[in-house]
Amino acid sequence: MKNFLVLAIGFIGTACLCVQAQSPAFDPLLDSACQIVRQADVEKWNSSYMWYPGQLSAHMQKQQKRKSEERCTYVGYPGKFYKDASYTIFRKQVRLKQETAIQWAGPESIACSVDGQRLDRSIRGYTLKAGTHTLVFEVSSADRLPCLIVKGEAVSDRQGWQVSLDGETWNEPETDAFYNKPSVLPDAEQEIVTRILPDQYMFIRNVSDRDGELVLGKNARVVIDFRHLEVGNIRLHVKGSGKLSFFVGESPEEVLNDNLKDFEQRPIPSFSLNGQTQEIVLPERALRYLRIESEQPCSIASACLEAKVWPVEFQMQFECNDPAINDLWNAGIATLHTSLHNFYLDGVKRDYLPWAMDAIASSFAGDYLFGDEQVSRNGLSVALMPPNPETADLGIVDYPLHALIGFKQNYMRYGNIQTSLLFKDRIVQMLALYESLQDENGFISDRYSTTGFIPGWATKMGPGRQGIPAYGQILLYQNYVIGAYFARLWNESKLAKKYEKKAEMLGKHILEHFWDEDRKAFINGYTKEGEKDTRISHHAQYWAILAGLYPQKYYDYLFDKVLPEIPYYKEDISYEKGYEFLAYAKAGKVKEMFSLLDWVWGDWLRQGNTRFPENFSPDASLKRQLVFYDRPFGLSLCHGANGAPPVVAVLHGIWGFSQSDKHLAEYHLKPELLNLEWAKGSIPLKEGAIKLCIHKTGTSYVEIPNGCIVTLSLGNHDKPLVFKKAGRYEFVYE
Repeated sequence: MKNFLVLAIGFIGTACLCVQAQSPAFDPLLDSACQIVRQADVEKWNSSYMWYPGQLSAHMQKQQKRKSEERCTYVGYPGKFYKDASYTIFRKQVRLKQETAIQWAGPESIACSVDGQRLDRSIRGYTLKAGTHTLVFEVSSADRLPCLIVKGEAVSDRQGWQVSLDGETWNEPETDAFYNKPSVLPDAEQEIVTRILPDQYMFIRNVSDRDGELVLGKNARVVIDFRHLEVGNIRLHVKGSGKLSFFVGESPEEVLNDNLKDFEQRPIPSFSLNGQTQEIVLPERALRYLRIESEQPCSIASACLEAKVWPVEFQMQFECNDPAINDLWNAGIATLHTSLHNFYLDGVKRDYLPWAMDAIASSFAGDYLFGDEQVSRNGLSVALMPPNPETADLGIVDYPLHALIGFKQNYMRYGNIQTSLLFKDRIVQMLALYESLQDENGFISDRYSTTGFIPGWATKMGPGRQGIPAYGQILLYQNYVIGAYFARLWNESKLAKKYEKKAEMLGKHILEHFWDEDRKAFINGYTKEGEKDTRISHHAQYWAILAGLYPQKYYDYLFDKVLPEIPYYKEDISYEKGYEFLAYAKAGKVKEMFSLLDWVWGDWLRQGNTRFPENFSPDASLKRQLVFYDRPFGLSLCHGANGAPPVVAVLHGIWGFSQSDKHLAEYHLKPELLNLEWAKGSIPLKEGAIKLCIHKTGTSYVEIPNGCIVTLSLGNHDKPLVFKKAGRYEFVYE
């Protein structure tokens, strides 16, 4: 199991002792008041489960959809995705120097053949004689992932294994070291249970506290606040008579609501009491608040939320002298972690499903916070279109275009080209489909889509979902650039040149059609009727910065003049801000980024929330802040993608972290303390970790691992400091 007890303390050492008042923990795994429920020990092998690339994601997506339909009230899921398979073939040729016993495990039906001789399906072990053998495993399962784990000399090694869905097209298997328990299939629930006790009570009617036990009279009402917003089951012990009714919510307003049609989750059945002490376990829900109503007198003891949380390491660490920034950081981590269940999910209350843009935007933070590469791969597969895609497979036009952006992020973070090779065919096929949709300018429209474009929800100034939005063309341009990047890594020079040519042509036409030289900004694009939408919104601007199409000489004008004059820019905030904050960092606008972060995300925390929602309306009334999809409580108050901006702001803003995409072992730091007196932390790399302790005055230091080069740029130095060897290096910030 992953080491989920690594805490963000004590890693820097005594040379950087900085003391401050601590805010309450935002993540239950870091909260000393929460208790992790011990799991039974199970056998682990020195190998791990294998499956056909993308199939774990397909099966888990199917399971998430099933869970969503069971619990959530309003669920819509446009587009077609990679279909889950029920049959997979695994094969490997091994050379053994001596007689070797092997074992295997997986779902219910596994047929093993050794050198063409099929063994009985009931057999899960065999002794191979010395020599060369060909092993073939046919794995079938009606509703589970066809997967295989094998233990034994030579066979445990992933090298040499091949996998196929049809016996004709072969690929290397997808695998992850986390799935090394033969009795626990990869598509089984992997979460651990954390017991969260009530943080506070709201006695509404006829309730009292008797030595920690709640005493409810006739027609009593009480609300329990667990502070942590998580998915799980409420467990409590009750004694009394009559009926108990339960209601859950993410906000006090929601949990106190009496109209069942307003809830985003299905109602919880009432429970009849029998006069004896009963243990009641409520069905799984996402919640922070629980309302209990009694029909007759009763007493309640031991109420707790047994939250299902994904086991993680807290790899990236940060702390500074400003409690408000620490809270933003810690709430961002908790928001991402709450949303982490096989994928970085959408609102855990409202739909509990993976979405392409959300998953990829979340990975820009989650890959550094938790380093869970398999979760990121699951999101990449969901973002990609199914094999041999057709126009009928398009749901949201631009969502698959996030996949390649995620693949590049994944490659730079983990340095594993194998991930892109596992999905190479689907990547190439997806780009071929988009090529078939391009018009004479290289633009794509909503013509073949059932839903259109969705840049996010902050679109009071456009662009619309239909037509030819500028940001969508910039996304496509970026896909061709990244496609060429990977084609070079795959040694596919012809394919790389094709993508480079497509990108060059498209980039030229984007500037010709959408750049407004007078206003120094990109317009929204063309409407469905073919008319120009000359309004300016933020979408095309930040995508153009990230794609390298926005002229650098106008960065100051954009952030000082254009963005502040966009109506609703600070009043209408959507879930794409993780991407936009990457653009802020690339443009060097750290101060402006933290100003926006405090204005919006800081305001949300100051209102008493502990997770970040899908979109913000800071200037709206509280009632309107909770409305989404025209539903009173449709806004999910925990949405992973909006946990990413505080992390991005720290990583790329305060630390000024960047990485060369040509030489992946070369990193750059350009720290910006702003008004902070000190900051300390750790940035995980594929080579290890960079540890930092920076003081505005006095001595600071950076510690780097083996195998990388770190360049440190400081505002008062004429030349950057370059560190090529592992070690600890001291410097003066000012």
